[in-house]
Amino acid sequence: MHLQGLMFDITERKEAEERIRLALEREQAANQRLAELDGLKNTLLHTVSHDLRTPLTAIHAAAGTLIDLNDRLTDAERSDLFTTLLTRSDRMEELLSDLLDLDRLDRGVVEPRRDLVDLAELVPAVLAHCDGLEGRTIEVDIPPLEASLDRTKTERIVENLVMNAVRYTDSQVPIRVHAERAEGEATGAVLLTVEDEGPGVADEVKDEIFEPFRRGPVGERGPAGTGIGLSLVSSFAQMHGGRAWVEDRPGGGALFRVLLPPG
Repeated sequence: MHLQGLMFDITERKEAEERIRLALEREQAANQRLAELDGLKNTLLHTVSHDLRTPLTAIHAAAGTLIDLNDRLTDAERSDLFTTLLTRSDRMEELLSDLLDLDRLDRGVVEPRRDLVDLAELVPAVLAHCDGLEGRTIEVDIPPLEASLDRTKTERIVENLVMNAVRYTDSQVPIRVHAERAEGEATGAVLLTVEDEGPGVADEVKDEIFEPFRRGPVGERGPAGTGIGLSLVSSFAQMHGGRAWVEDRPGGGALFRVLLPPG
């Protein structure tokens, strides 16, 4: 009795199958990325068309009134129209700046320009120039606290967090801003917190709200935002080597936190 068999070398076939499998995976990933980009494009077009149209309409109406009724307007009315032109054009510039920042961050071309920044001085200065804080109680509790940060980006972080709290809380709800040295982190790292006693953030959207164009529900102060502000907060924090997140506030409300390590 004897055994007889044949042996075939299927290495090349297996290698070919592996190449095909990898090619299919790359194609699927590329198709998924294209679908995501297409969705992002549609959202971006909606944002631009909606959020730029509102100030543009106001600018057009104010300019038309100045042209048609200039001689019949009082000084106060004329001043109000010029103020409308200025504030609405500023809003358009801010939105375009946010969109450009998203593009630069996505392409990785934005680097922090660090300088020694005193947060006890920076935060009140930012709040003094924020529009829409009339009638709101903003409490600032920050001791002299210097850190190596990108001043401009840190200002944007503070402004976006505060305006987000304003947009989604009642006008009677106080907003608190405080900062401290971050425990258990690199020496010199700071933890910035903006807290409110509003409705809080549902667990299922705690991560999603930091993604571009994710909008919250309509707030008392007007329609939901563009969905850009919190994504910039997160991106600017990552640019510093840190991160941004939201927690439930004991007793109700939300704690938006940003960790900013030193350079």
